[in-house]
Amino acid sequence: MTMTRRKAGQLLLGAPVLAAAAASTLLAPGVARAEEAAPAAEPDPSPLAKFLARQEDDLSAAQKNKLRKDVTDLEQSLQALRDFPLANDVPPAGSFSALRSRRAGRRS
Repeated sequence: MTMTRRKAGQLLLGAPVLAAAAASTLLAPGVARAEEAAPAAEPDPSPLAKFLARQEDDLSAAQKNKLRKDVTDLEQSLQALRDFPLANDVPPAGSFSALRSRRAGRRS
C-alpha cells in the first residue's frame, strides 16, 4: 500500500473519531481508565499561539489558554503532514483548468 497525501489527510481527519471511539467505555473500557490515570503532558505553546493570545485583549485567561492549546495542536498536526516524505516523481493531485465565464457566452 502506498501512502498519498489524500490518504494522510484522511488519516489525520479520522484520528479524532477513532480516538473518541477508543475512549468510549463501550468499546474499550481499559483505555479510558488508563487515560484518566495518567494524563498526557501538554506541549509548550508555539510562538504563534502566544502571539495570537497576547493580541486578544477581550479574552479571559481560560480562553487564552484554550486558544494557545488549539493553535499549538493545529500546528503539530500540520507538521506531521509537512514532514511526510514525497518524491519528485509523484504527479500533482489535480490540474488547474479555468472555468468558462458566463459573460463570454453572451454577445449582444
